[in-house]
Amino acid sequence: MKAYKFILIIVLISVLACEQNTDNDIEKPDYEFVPTDVLVKIKGSFTINKVFDFINSLDLDVENIHSQVYTSNLPSDSLQYVLNYLNEKPYTNDGNTWFVNGYLHYQTKVITIFPRFFDIKNKPYQLDWLDSMKILKLKEQTEGETAGCIIFFHVPEGKEMEWKKKFEKYDFVEWAELNHIIDIELH
Repeated sequence: MKAYKFILIIVLISVLACEQNTDNDIEKPDYEFVPTDVLVKIKGSFTINKVFDFINSLDLDVENIHSQVYTSNLPSDSLQYVLNYLNEKPYTNDGNTWFVNGYLHYQTKVITIFPRFFDIKNKPYQLDWLDSMKILKLKEQTEGETAGCIIFFHVPEGKEMEWKKKFEKYDFVEWAELNHIIDIELH
């Protein structure tokens, strides 16, 4: 009987000593990440106008939106025109490294482009992009593995995990990640 009580007391102490995790607890990542950066992958079925509404509804900075794929119904000889037109926009390139790029599909001759949007919480830029889609006859890819976009958010420092969890709760979010810092060894 004494052994039974002793075991019961040990088990009870062990249970009480365990820290209880709740949904309110925010886990600490066991890797380094860039403070304030959270990347969010939006599903392809969630079109760019809905993405604009989403980012406008949040009081967060957006560094850029990237990884979208668009095709144009303009004639195949219009690829350079489309690229030039879009690269003249102040929000489609950073003036240094990132510019709109694209190609002409070798079989179908369909123009395919890959824009990246900077300073896109600017509503006139959003409206201009939607107008540019009409002018250039652009259609966003909404199906397949490459459909959708990635939004690069800046959240308050120290709240990265909290925001990651918030983003993951949206049904149109495929994933949310912190901006991991990794070491690369070059040989």
